[in-house]
Amino acid sequence: MLSIGTTSVKTLLSKSKISGFDYVINPYVGCPHKCVYCYAEFMRKFSGHSEPWGDFLDVKECVTHTHPAKLFRTRVMISSVTDPYNIYEERFKLTRNILSQLRLAQAEVSIFTKSPLVLRDIDLLKDMWKAEVCFSFATADDSFRQLAEPNAPSLQSRLNALRVLYENKIRTAVMIAPIFPDITDWEKIIELTHPFTNRYTFDSLNMRPAYQKKVISFIEKNFPQHLPVYCDIYLEDKTTYWDDLAPRIEDVCQKYNIPAEICFKKHPKISY
Repeated sequence: MLSIGTTSVKTLLSKSKISGFDYVINPYVGCPHKCVYCYAEFMRKFSGHSEPWGDFLDVKECVTHTHPAKLFRTRVMISSVTDPYNIYEERFKLTRNILSQLRLAQAEVSIFTKSPLVLRDIDLLKDMWKAEVCFSFATADDSFRQLAEPNAPSLQSRLNALRVLYENKIRTAVMIAPIFPDITDWEKIIELTHPFTNRYTFDSLNMRPAYQKKVISFIEKNFPQHLPVYCDIYLEDKTTYWDDLAPRIEDVCQKYNIPAEICFKKHPKISY
């Protein structure tokens, strides 16, 4: 049972430590998707919650609105450690309120989500100075999605939302991440999404030491045939898999003439 609460904050804005963005806004603390690979799990120690990550959600309460003059023509990410369109956004409308303020500021907004609920705000997105919606996919197989992202929206619902946004002239991006070695069919994801996206980002399965055991146990239980590859990469620190994968991805993206950013270790931005 998900625990829902509130938390008071002085501001919704955080100075960004992510390259290319001036500010980051995370409307919620926690995320109910319960993705087994979630890199944001480290946030639990700052939340004051004893529940496991994925079992709580705090709605941020902030009486101070964003300042349009301060945010004029800045680049703002929504969100970095939660899904701004988690299922409870339908009730609280926090992200919609934030977008309304950013629209007045003429900010350049990039939204990162797994949810088709973003379509609710298509009126605001059309009216913004610059807006991009980025959908993340770790798989093209919904049975794997149900194991790895048990509470996240279905893959078909994401694909449908991506298409609707693109057809409405809203810039879209696809983040194929994290790539599970020998499991993620990244070529299939490209095949399904390339008609409806402006760019791609690819990232490896990066595991913090605190939850490396959880992910390895997940692989051992559900995909034991692939365990040796994961041991090579994550226990022996071998990079051959990613070294070989990067040029293959680049070749496929060039075929579709869609820019790609590959964020693997030792692989900086690739563009053309």
